[in-house]
Amino acid sequence: MTRQHLQIFCDFDGTITRGDTTDTLLEALAHPRWKEIEARWENGEIGSRECMQQQVPLIEGGWPAMLSVLDRVEIDNSFATFVNWCKLRGVKISIVSDGIDRVIQHLLQREKVTVEHIWANHLIEDKQGALSLELPKAGRRVVCSSGLCKCQVLDAAGASVLKVVIGDGRSDFCWARNADLLFAKDKLLKHCQTNNIAHLPFDNFVQIRVLLEELMSEQEAVTSKKRKAFGESPALLAQS
Repeated sequence: MTRQHLQIFCDFDGTITRGDTTDTLLEALAHPRWKEIEARWENGEIGSRECMQQQVPLIEGGWPAMLSVLDRVEIDNSFATFVNWCKLRGVKISIVSDGIDRVIQHLLQREKVTVEHIWANHLIEDKQGALSLELPKAGRRVVCSSGLCKCQVLDAAGASVLKVVIGDGRSDFCWARNADLLFAKDKLLKHCQTNNIAHLPFDNFVQIRVLLEELMSEQEAVTSKKRKAFGESPALLAQS
């Protein structure tokens, strides 16, 4: 069955959360110098990879202080239901983020949500509570200067997977054109509109679920017709 195995790859900050968790942590806990680094990133002088590596060590108080700030972070209330729907339909959903792995893990655990996999930058804390960021190793094809180039995750999924991407911001620009189906909002939506990238706008995960149900129903109808025409032979179904 060619390219009908659907898999979802979802951004985290601003897509699942209300606002960007890294910015929230920096504003609450970091030395003011983080703003100078942010300005260099906004001006295009450095990429987000270099930006985050310089900013995270400026966060004071270690993980305990971060936890107190994360208690105020809200998750889109339609996300947990969406993940449950994915599991019921046998659809894998993973999080691919240019944010911090421990932050994502904590917030998902708080909401009692589990996903297939989490790709993100790795937070390290030493015995004195000093923080640093370990970034994923760059692959052969790096399209952007993010800590995590999301295109590499899509590459690894394989050609037989129908790749559904959900995102909202600048870290999603690099993989927008590589998605088979792209859901976009906020900065990513504007980027797609400006650059003529095929996309579907969304505000919440209920809208995404409805559209995916329609897509999957269409796929099931096509498969049913193939079975009637060719029988149950996997080879014949794949060739048709």
